[in-house]
Amino acid sequence: MKLLGKDCEVDPHVPEPLPLKKFMVYIGPAMMTTALGLGTSELILYPRLTAEFGTGWIGMMVLSLVFQTVWAQQMARWTVLTGEHGVKFNSRVISRIGALVSITFFMFIGFAIPAWASVAATALMEIVHWPASVETGTVFWSYVSFLLVFAVIFLSKVARSWIERMATAATLLAWGLLIAAAVTTIKSATVADMARHVVLWDIPDKMNWWVLGSTLAWVGGGPTLLWYTYWMKDAGWGMACKFGAIPGGLGKSIKLRSEGLFPEFTPVNIYRLKVWIRRSNAVLWGAYFVGSLMTILIVVGLSDTLLRPKGLVPNGFEVIKHQAVFFREPLGAAGAVLFLVMAWLFFFNNQMAISEAVVRQNADATVNFLGLTNIKKVYFSWWGVYLVISFALIALQYFGGKINPFSFVTYSAMLTLVSLVVSVLATLIGQVVLYRAFPRELRPGWVSMALLAAGFVFYVYIVIRALAAFFGGKA
Repeated sequence: MKLLGKDCEVDPHVPEPLPLKKFMVYIGPAMMTTALGLGTSELILYPRLTAEFGTGWIGMMVLSLVFQTVWAQQMARWTVLTGEHGVKFNSRVISRIGALVSITFFMFIGFAIPAWASVAATALMEIVHWPASVETGTVFWSYVSFLLVFAVIFLSKVARSWIERMATAATLLAWGLLIAAAVTTIKSATVADMARHVVLWDIPDKMNWWVLGSTLAWVGGGPTLLWYTYWMKDAGWGMACKFGAIPGGLGKSIKLRSEGLFPEFTPVNIYRLKVWIRRSNAVLWGAYFVGSLMTILIVVGLSDTLLRPKGLVPNGFEVIKHQAVFFREPLGAAGAVLFLVMAWLFFFNNQMAISEAVVRQNADATVNFLGLTNIKKVYFSWWGVYLVISFALIALQYFGGKINPFSFVTYSAMLTLVSLVVSVLATLIGQVVLYRAFPRELRPGWVSMALLAAGFVFYVYIVIRALAAFFGGKA
């Protein structure tokens, strides 16, 4: 088989789809991604925008979520068919160096910012009120949270295993609590406004496009959907079951395959691949999209009902403090504490998933680029680099000013938006170029191509508006 001028290995056997009772194989990667969306933007950026500007922008969020789900769907298709993750797929279009610079590098510098350990620290500060200084306490509890993150990875046999379980449990718990709060709290007038604004957008003239751009970039996890395909690959979806999983600190060193295995297109293989693809689509739309959409509507509704009338705008070192009112209203003082505990767990889990994914992508890129074989050694070497950089950035918060948990989140979002824009375009081109060697029934349809093209234009527009706001002093 020839693909972009490269000889690709053909495997005559496509693995039979695993039984549905292998629950975590199917749902685990999606729940990790959904949890990232809930922690990266839903509990931070949505309340900020709603408290300050109302619900007129919610239609843009829904549209962005549709674009991102389609994007993830098409990268996941490639993972099922070849065993390669999304960045490898994109590199077949924009070259290995192009992907390394425009995707891997920007994802690394964006997520090397320890935003979620810092936000988790602000939640702990609200509970324990120690140390007395906000800046000192944020730095101290950020370090504690980050060291716990590394401990979980180091004590695992498979790097992602405990993160996957914790993300699933935390997401289900959060959904249950948010639904209870929504049913008892959100006003009917807010529901009517949101329903109208899903279709008829109402963006205020004073809208902060830097924050809005960050929010649109990270609706449902945004660029972290690239990592969904890494975790799919690890979990053994489709052809990826022959590739192996990155070991944790207690796991054995293995040699991971990076180059794709392209299936022989026999009737049995095509049938099995179609089943894998259907299940991949069902998980993305049924778990990721529906779960993320539900969270958007609930958090925006709670913010409009509770935060906006009181003028409580999350910002700076109080990025998560005001949201405790979500549970205080229906559950009293204990509800506020419960929210803060849940928030800490969520942001701790997010920092863990983000850290593992950043290190994983850099280890994978290093092994592929330099032709190394010991993935475990490379993986933990990158952990050392990541810890040093993150610990230095955490310390900067001690000096206050514009270096605080909320600014960390927006800077991280806008840096990684570069990766999202490049990857969406590369995925679109890949649909046209790379699938020529595949039977028609395995190729993506024209609807997904049209949506990816529209998504690319949408995100380029967001980048332009956000940069104009930032350099115009309106961020």
